[in-house]
Amino acid sequence: MNYSQKRTVIQTEGLTKYYGKVRGIEGLSLEIEEGEVFGFLGPNGAGKTTTIRLLIGLLFPTRGRGRIFNKDIVEDSVEIRKLIDYIAGDVRLYPNMKGRELLDYFSAFKPGHKPVLRKELVERFDLDLSKKVREYSRGNRQKLAIVLALMHDSPLLILDEPTLGLDPFMQREFYQVIKEFRQRGKPSFFPHT
Repeated sequence: MNYSQKRTVIQTEGLTKYYGKVRGIEGLSLEIEEGEVFGFLGPNGAGKTTTIRLLIGLLFPTRGRGRIFNKDIVEDSVEIRKLIDYIAGDVRLYPNMKGRELLDYFSAFKPGHKPVLRKELVERFDLDLSKKVREYSRGNRQKLAIVLALMHDSPLLILDEPTLGLDPFMQREFYQVIKEFRQRGKPSFFPHT
């Protein structure tokens, strides 16, 4: 990859979101390029999750604008979601499904986009897919969420505090996976407290 010719993947200008009179974020301007790992730091309540929800089209801005892969975050939100792998900060999974069933179920949400990294990630995170989700520890639920998010190998990763609940060994493995994504030119955006 020629790093002198990297393209902008995420761009915001004055992005602002108010919930009535309560400020979520105000005037956020940032730019993230291809292959960049962007850690979005701030205390609880600083607007990190609000920013993610705006970027992926779950919320709409009060003012300002944003673009992902040169697509408008409001007008093109459906197209943008096809290009993103996402982990929510508070992962909630179907408790009565087995891990394997959950991976199969979520694979259907991206038709024509095969879960090419599924087997590799399940092995790397040492995940037992025969158990029901309710039988998993918090750390194993988080590992399952990581596999769900990354298995399609999409062009952009947006991960809201992805290592919560992981032991230090699995955190190290997660960061190695992110490093490998970066080496292939895939950007990552993730908040941390």
